[in-house]
Amino acid sequence: MNLNSTPDVKKIYIIHGHDASPNDHWYPWLSRKLQLAGHYSRRIVMANADQPNFEAWQKFLALQMPDLDENTIVIAHSLGCITALHYLNQRFEQLGTRIKAGIFVSGFKNSLSSQPKLTNFLKNAKLDSGVLQTHMPICFSFVSSNDPVVPPPASIQLGSFINAQIIEVRNAGHFLAEDGFLEISELWDVLKPLLTA
Repeated sequence: MNLNSTPDVKKIYIIHGHDASPNDHWYPWLSRKLQLAGHYSRRIVMANADQPNFEAWQKFLALQMPDLDENTIVIAHSLGCITALHYLNQRFEQLGTRIKAGIFVSGFKNSLSSQPKLTNFLKNAKLDSGVLQTHMPICFSFVSSNDPVVPPPASIQLGSFINAQIIEVRNAGHFLAEDGFLEISELWDVLKPLLTA
């Protein structure tokens, strides 16, 4: 698929979180839906997801999603959210690039009492709310009312920081397969209009 000659085709990158892979949870379902709708979908591989390294994860993003433009949509889950936001922030500042939208599921930017081993990873992230809001004007933050990993206020805080529309899904756990989330219909509902705009 030649993305440069097809302006209606959107590029959607799906970024998994800690202790996950591109084949887990709702990522394969979403990727298939996007491809069936005629768009380019790529599930980013983040190696050593059980022991994530911040610099390594930034390199994985640079290798696998180098081209960002106004047809790009970034979708991230859990630790993938802060990872993606740092990467986007740097690219926005360096290149002045804008993307179509960002969708962040169970995201957070500060340390979590349930995940103390991620504290050092999080300290590396540098985010500028003004830069992110200017260059990523459409944002959604998905929050689960009973998330055992990321407390709902943490996801709401991240959403507010990037001026995202907050979407609460009741009793969704951490949006994992074991929580019953091999699909997130609410995510598709907000994504679908972006594919034709």
